[in-house]
Amino acid sequence: MTTSEMKMDWEYGNVTTMPGNMFFMLGVIHRDKYGPVLLKYWLDRIQPDSITLELSHYGMRFRRNFSKEYTRRIDKIIVNRKEKGEPCNEEVMASLLSYVRMPYEYDVVSDYGTEHSIPFYLIDMDFFSYVKLRNIEDLLSEENIDRMFSFPELQNGNLEMTTARLYFEKGIALTRYGKEMYIRDRYMSTKIQDLMKHSNKKRLVHVCGWQHLQDPSGLYNALNPIKVFFHDKTVCI
Repeated sequence: MTTSEMKMDWEYGNVTTMPGNMFFMLGVIHRDKYGPVLLKYWLDRIQPDSITLELSHYGMRFRRNFSKEYTRRIDKIIVNRKEKGEPCNEEVMASLLSYVRMPYEYDVVSDYGTEHSIPFYLIDMDFFSYVKLRNIEDLLSEENIDRMFSFPELQNGNLEMTTARLYFEKGIALTRYGKEMYIRDRYMSTKIQDLMKHSNKKRLVHVCGWQHLQDPSGLYNALNPIKVFFHDKTVCI
């Protein structure tokens, strides 16, 4: 099967005819309200034997332990704002709450793994999760949340979608693929290679943020990935 034929099969959903020992990268938009349905749909199409997820064990444990506490804090601040007649943009509220709740990717992948009796692995680095979450007290202070409601860019729910589509459809990169992402992708790609090397499973799906599909250093090239960005009824391979 040629590359062009393989791409045609993808576009028309004929996934089962693809050869074995293949690696798929599903690029998602974090905190997207349509993400859970889309991710479940594509997992059903690919039917992986195992799944890896761009989430650290530290990030998972943090949200499992503290999600309820921080959700109550955010809810209280939002109620106070509404009582004072201050604006409460829905997109900002959703973004705040999703930051402290378990990502939808985890819920979908966990449920899929349980339903189909397949393993899934959290393979992102704990270090960067710790660095980002250690300042959550400042991030979720009433003063800082008030500032967030004043940022117009945070009130545009289509901002990340627009950024992603500009990259995939026009080749225009508005966000920088920086050193942190390189370090994380180097770590995750090594983990995935080890999993595939020591497993008899044939089909592995890596669920990650769409920015990781860029991979300018070719860290995933040895795995010959099929990359899919599937939001907004757009499939880019």
